[in-house]
Amino acid sequence: MEAQIPATARPHLRLMLLISLAQGLALFLLWRAGSNEVWPSQTPLLNFPLWTLAATLPLSLLLGLESDHQRRTLVIAGGFCAVLSLLAAYIGWQATPWGEFPVESILAAYILPLILACFLALLFLRPLAEGRKPDYGEIFTDSWRNALVAGLSWALALGVTAVLMLWGELFRVIGIEFFIDLFTEDWFLFPVLSVVVGLGIYIFRGLARVIDGISSLLQGLMWLLLPLALTVTVLFLAALPFTGLEPLWDTGSGTSLLMALNLFALFTLNAVYQQGGREPYPAMLHRLLSIAVAMLPIISLLALYGLYLRVDQYGWTVARCWALLISLLITLFSLGYASGIIRLRERWTDKLSSVNLPMSVLTIGLVLLLNSPLLDFRKISLASQQARVERGEIALEQFDFFDARENMGRPAWRWMLEVIEEHEESNPELARLALEPVRPDYVSRSGPGGQPIDFEQDVIHRPAPFTVPEALRGEMQFSPAAQTALYEPDAELYLFQADLNRDGNPEYVLICSFDEALIASGFRQEANGAWRLFPMFPSDGPISDPNRTLSTAPMEIVTPEFSNLQIGDLAFRVAD
Repeated sequence: MEAQIPATARPHLRLMLLISLAQGLALFLLWRAGSNEVWPSQTPLLNFPLWTLAATLPLSLLLGLESDHQRRTLVIAGGFCAVLSLLAAYIGWQATPWGEFPVESILAAYILPLILACFLALLFLRPLAEGRKPDYGEIFTDSWRNALVAGLSWALALGVTAVLMLWGELFRVIGIEFFIDLFTEDWFLFPVLSVVVGLGIYIFRGLARVIDGISSLLQGLMWLLLPLALTVTVLFLAALPFTGLEPLWDTGSGTSLLMALNLFALFTLNAVYQQGGREPYPAMLHRLLSIAVAMLPIISLLALYGLYLRVDQYGWTVARCWALLISLLITLFSLGYASGIIRLRERWTDKLSSVNLPMSVLTIGLVLLLNSPLLDFRKISLASQQARVERGEIALEQFDFFDARENMGRPAWRWMLEVIEEHEESNPELARLALEPVRPDYVSRSGPGGQPIDFEQDVIHRPAPFTVPEALRGEMQFSPAAQTALYEPDAELYLFQADLNRDGNPEYVLICSFDEALIASGFRQEANGAWRLFPMFPSDGPISDPNRTLSTAPMEIVTPEFSNLQIGDLAFRVAD
């Protein structure tokens, strides 16, 4: 293990707490603006950069600032966070206009790579601030320290939160609600928990030997898992000549499985091996593991081939663009290690830095690019799917409007508006698909184009025949029974017509049957003609053959044994 970072390398506690308090106040103001839906929360072009700056700059300083070179560290960290804020402004533009389409996937595709970029950039902060070249051994140690210090500090914040909630509940039990009211206020939680995180970072950064001991323990666990992961890799490759690749691709998740195996092997490898020093395994086992590591590029190339097959058949999507990027990085890491084994034999671990350092810089650069106009997966995916329509591979009615709305942001939103405007008179069904997209892989019974359930053709009517009112069909589409059927390909739908309240007008009950479970949604018509949904629940007890019962058993209306008890505005009924 490298030399310990002394506790005196930390900045003064007062400065650390001041940075934490400032972060807590900034996050609170942004949170309160979002909760109240006031400026700038409805302006992503400004809101996203503010959140990025408030989250990244203080944490970078808390984890990377030292007693020396403070000004230079602030300039470097501030410059990097400013670049991230500019990229956040572009992501905010992709989420504009706010509220017109979902932005969850856009945020996830920004936040998760942002965390990775900040983690990697933080490893280079100290050498840059000191004006020297990065030392791989130091970076290896700092990576574990930073991850553990941050994780333990946030665990401390969770522990403090739990104690505060327990404190408040105990006093509420005896009639004092002041504390629970205080501890659940956002203006209290944000500053307090931010200061707790800052205090935790200060404390744990001073416990370098303890943190290094924990990292050694975790590396010991990886020491046990690496041979197992590489054994799985070798056995899997040995089995492929006998099974072929078709069973792997038929699963629909073959590429993901290969990437997961490769990622796990690479992670455990980097956790166990570090540059120089004594080899962690006996010589013979080290040679065998080196042979297995040299085979990792085969797994990487198989994953790329599986991705190629999907793209060739279905075109690019945002998820496949991400899969390509991750697969390429995995492949480059694997090829780098394999080439080192070929050139240096057993001493290949001495040159890990020649692979890991350039790849870390490349990863940071790619993360920045993919959140910029230069490498926008949303635009690439939309253009690919549009090209499939133009080439006649799919009809426009078969376009995955749901994926476009959920994952492709502003470009897809603008294009779908054009589709609606162009086809709202000539092809209203197509315009409806673009306006209210339905997730196509959940609509197994509805044919091409992701059409909603047809309550005349796809539902068993009892007593048959009867016509479903047009207004009721639209209401039933969003009922629990219908929505459950969309998610369960083997579900059966039954629609019953009966005068349940004996007023001369029929009510309708839609029942979804799947895996011996039943979901029922009832509908009755109000005096103004609108249809109202009311829940219905099946009787308790096992159901031996629900589909046969729903299809053939006689139907009758049974008056409850017990009437309701009405007391003012309160109604009580006897449970079944």
